[in-house]
Amino acid sequence: MVFASPLPDVEIPDVPLTEYVLAKAGALGDKPALIDGPSGRTITYAALAAGVRSLAGGLVARGFSTGSTLALMSPNIPEYAVIFHGVAMTGGTITTINPTYTEAEVHKQLLDSHASILVTIPMFLEVATKAAAGTEVTDVFVLGEAEGARPVTELFGAPLAEQVPVQGDDVVVLPYSSGTTGVNKGVMLSHRNLVANVAQVLGAADIREDELFIAVLPFFHIYGMQVLMNTGLRAGATIVTMPRFLLEEFLRL
Repeated sequence: MVFASPLPDVEIPDVPLTEYVLAKAGALGDKPALIDGPSGRTITYAALAAGVRSLAGGLVARGFSTGSTLALMSPNIPEYAVIFHGVAMTGGTITTINPTYTEAEVHKQLLDSHASILVTIPMFLEVATKAAAGTEVTDVFVLGEAEGARPVTELFGAPLAEQVPVQGDDVVVLPYSSGTTGVNKGVMLSHRNLVANVAQVLGAADIREDELFIAVLPFFHIYGMQVLMNTGLRAGATIVTMPRFLLEEFLRL
């Protein structure tokens, strides 16, 4: 016996991840895409798309491309989507790091992922810098300002006009499993994997363009990354980010 879903079949387009996720950005323009909960800092859909293209252009100018990996060690903030999709647009890979990791845990992921660039926030700069020693990381940048640190704005350049050509099975994201039952492992996720997942979620969740929701699950792991960040952006919704879940702050927001 075959049990069929009551929902219609899911169409999975053969397109790169960022092209799919930000398909509505041009039309939505000044609509808020991401809002930082604690500060209210906002990135519109137009600014998000522009930032992604500028970062992608800057990275490509540095020689970052297919086969290159950038590590992002950050809590949920609006700029997370800029870094994430800027890397995806280059044809390279982004490995997302749990910002609560110890120096040794970060070091291991950097080694295993062969990351050449590491982006973090001032709070985690010391751990990130120490963890990068002895790895293939040549540069560490911060989102924001920190004494003696290089700001991530150095990575931005002339906007990339279009996505660097990729195949559907090219690895775009390399998150690491939690390691609950053993050593954590890099999970090789392709453009098609993630496009299919967003399409599946939208088919069942029916997130609408006129909705706003709070992203309390971390973007560095798959639920927050896909069901909240990427599906929300594909739907054209507004996403309020929380760096960490605090009940009182959540209720206030």
